[in-house]
Amino acid sequence: MQKKKWTLRPAQGSRADILDLSNTYQIPPLVAMILNKRGITDPAEFLSPTLSVIHDPYLLRDMRPAVERIVSALKNHERIAVYGDYDVDGITSTASLVRFLQACGGDVFYYIPDRKQEGYGVNSGAIDRISAQGAKLLITVDCGITAVLEVEHAGQVGMDVIITDHHECQAHLPQAVAVINPKRPDCDYPFKLLAGVGVVFKLMQALTDALNLDKDAFFEIYAEIAAIGTIADVMPLLGENRALVTYGLAHLAHSQNYGLRALIRQAGLDAHRLTAGSVSFALAPRINAAGRVGDPKNAVKMLLCDTMTEAADYVAILDEENRARQQEEQEILNQALAMIESRRAFESESVLVLAGSGWHHGIIGIVASKITERFYKPCIIISLDEGIGKGSGRSIKGFNLFAALSACGSHLLKFGGHELAAGLTVEEDKIDDFRTAVNAYAASVLTEEDMIPELWIDANLPVEYMNLKTIQKLSVMAPYGMGNPAPIFASAALSVREIRTMSEGKHLRLTLTKGRYLISAVGFSMGEWAEILHPGDLIDIAFNLEINRYRGTERAQILLKDLRFSAQ
Repeated sequence: MQKKKWTLRPAQGSRADILDLSNTYQIPPLVAMILNKRGITDPAEFLSPTLSVIHDPYLLRDMRPAVERIVSALKNHERIAVYGDYDVDGITSTASLVRFLQACGGDVFYYIPDRKQEGYGVNSGAIDRISAQGAKLLITVDCGITAVLEVEHAGQVGMDVIITDHHECQAHLPQAVAVINPKRPDCDYPFKLLAGVGVVFKLMQALTDALNLDKDAFFEIYAEIAAIGTIADVMPLLGENRALVTYGLAHLAHSQNYGLRALIRQAGLDAHRLTAGSVSFALAPRINAAGRVGDPKNAVKMLLCDTMTEAADYVAILDEENRARQQEEQEILNQALAMIESRRAFESESVLVLAGSGWHHGIIGIVASKITERFYKPCIIISLDEGIGKGSGRSIKGFNLFAALSACGSHLLKFGGHELAAGLTVEEDKIDDFRTAVNAYAASVLTEEDMIPELWIDANLPVEYMNLKTIQKLSVMAPYGMGNPAPIFASAALSVREIRTMSEGKHLRLTLTKGRYLISAVGFSMGEWAEILHPGDLIDIAFNLEINRYRGTERAQILLKDLRFSAQ
């Protein structure tokens, strides 16, 4: 059971400042306090995100030559290829741009690399296959920023390239017709945190202007797809992203996209009550599964369907692939946990390195995330095949995984990534040496304090405020997500009245009391607490407030983030 450090966010102003914020913007004092603690001192844009905050797309470096080249291709009926990626951001980016260019009369097709055979990004073999299909213009989406040699190769086979990406840039950019990326060092675009689909949205926004298309219709059609890709890629829901997601979620309720309508229906969601959370946990995994265990083109086709019947067929495929992904993920997770439990050495290791034969390349990253979350240790899961291991790693705050792999690079065939996630290739007989080396590196940079996860508490909340009225007041802070998490509250000295579990002991359900108040609380993946708690125990809880809807009735529910025995 992972111990967590609870930290109450400090106020960034006086009580008078908070009351002034509350009065100025006509928001509840509780909301004003949370915004103050999170450093949002001018919340007008935050509380009412509108399309007015969407920046001029021509502020992005290279936007003008990109638009000019695409307009020329459309006018001259050149074949255009869209080169995407197999995750949700890449799939939504691909579908958006293909749909837009088709609506403009373009001769367009798309290419998404095979995860296992080709891996991420642009490759020269794909360039040759695309060229063979007659493409004269290649547009990358959610990839390409490091494709220096591949863009050079495209030029050699007579194909121009436009790159749209949002990943970190290297020292040398590809010599393409245009390289559109807000993270370019020489790009002055005011918002740097767009998803790949957000960058594509900006390109289409500029084309809408250049081609004198209906701007209102453009936003209505494409913001909803941009919202899904932005949420799924865990981009901060602030600034331009917040406006796109808010607008997109609202329009999903009456979407004209048959694929999205079928997907929402299959997931059992109410289209009028979609949240960033429901996209993350219900819609995105179904789209993502196509690129992990199936064919990502099925997800693109789903988003491009012309009839509801066709869309339902593709959604059924995605749903089946998602179930297969869940089953295989659980099997790999069980095997990995068994390895941890069987080896005492794992208890003393700061970095968990686990390897198994036949583990699916598209799933090991999810398993690494789950193990990191469970043990709060960096974890690298390696799939073995004919003496070669391909691994995916996830890390914790304070441990730069890319730097760790760099320090242990002599044991690896190749590696790449960033601070919190990375991939690697290693010879099977070098895994033990790598495990020893990466743990030696961790010992030099991690402290005991680093190995304790920190839970940020927005406010202490008395039990009398754990109700629907409070939830309604907090709703102005939605959508929640990266950069704007749902508020976490704490409450002390509640008495345990009833203890139950759900899903065969996996989840915890508690009935708690304090004074005359009776509180229902649910803790997902916290079922082990059922063996420790007893009726009458006093506990402190850290929690989100949410609405539980059942058979037409609504009530407040406590969603536990952590609990501990009370010191009172």
